[in-house]
Amino acid sequence: LSPIAIRGIPEGLALGEQLLPFFGLRIEPARDAAIRVNGKRLRGTLEIVRQKDLSLLVINHVALEDYLCGVLSKEAPDYWPEEALKAIAIIGRTYALYQRLTKALDPYDVSGDVMSQDYGGKSAEKTATTRAVRATAGWILVHDGKLFPTFYHSTCGGITEHGRVMGAGFDLAPLRGGILCQLCAASPFYAWQYRLTNADINWVLRSSRYGSIGAIRDVKVTQRTPTGRVAELAITGAQRTLRLSGYDVRALFGFERVRSALFSVKPVGDTWVLEGRGWGHGVGLCQWGTAELARRGFSAREMLGFYYPQTTLVQLDDLANQPIDLIGGTR
Repeated sequence: LSPIAIRGIPEGLALGEQLLPFFGLRIEPARDAAIRVNGKRLRGTLEIVRQKDLSLLVINHVALEDYLCGVLSKEAPDYWPEEALKAIAIIGRTYALYQRLTKALDPYDVSGDVMSQDYGGKSAEKTATTRAVRATAGWILVHDGKLFPTFYHSTCGGITEHGRVMGAGFDLAPLRGGILCQLCAASPFYAWQYRLTNADINWVLRSSRYGSIGAIRDVKVTQRTPTGRVAELAITGAQRTLRLSGYDVRALFGFERVRSALFSVKPVGDTWVLEGRGWGHGVGLCQWGTAELARRGFSAREMLGFYYPQTTLVQLDDLANQPIDLIGGTR
């Protein structure tokens, strides 16, 4: 079959040359067939909704375990030790379930990128990662009997961060951070450097919601979190001083360039060199640290206990006939 282009039009949707007076479309494959979208094969069904600006919202409705098979293969290399893959599968399942239960009024539970969990669909599935998902089927992590968001990241850079950076409601024992972890030293993202010129900063600011602040005069860290990450960065211009959180800095200049908020700033000529450690927000489980613990013989259960203190593994089947309590409630 030839691919069919779908686009939003004022009247509804256009499928190739055919115009449909509908603002939504649901595609259900026959049996176990997969749907291919922009070159990516997806399990489950597909919902396409035209937005007001004529863009398309594409929602993949997929069973939890099948979803995890398309996530784990993107979140962790399939050659990592099996126990590490099992641990990440369990927290990926817990995180997805938490999002599902707290976003009941939203059109979808999670996005398919690193802002939720990276999702590659059926195209990304690997034998080893799928085996880890199947081996841990139904297992989730709870704290005090309640479901909580099991945040995780690539590389902590030496110490994990407090969950409050993810929101005011996440001051929880399993997410309080401060866990010393030199285990991720083998990560290619353990240490990094990013260089910014004054022209770079001016161009990015003018193109953002912050706007121009005038000629750049100084860039310095003015506040840090207890773990050493940037809580506030001050960029002083000729017109005003802009104060950004560590997350805002990463979002502004790019999450793949400023890999974490664990960085210092050093002036070098007319440039500013950011020297940092780690990749990600630093909250919860450190994936590269988990891989190293697994190589040292630790089990998935032990690794989860290390990164998420005061937690317990439970089976979803054991909760089938009772409501699942959530930390933070619904939103």
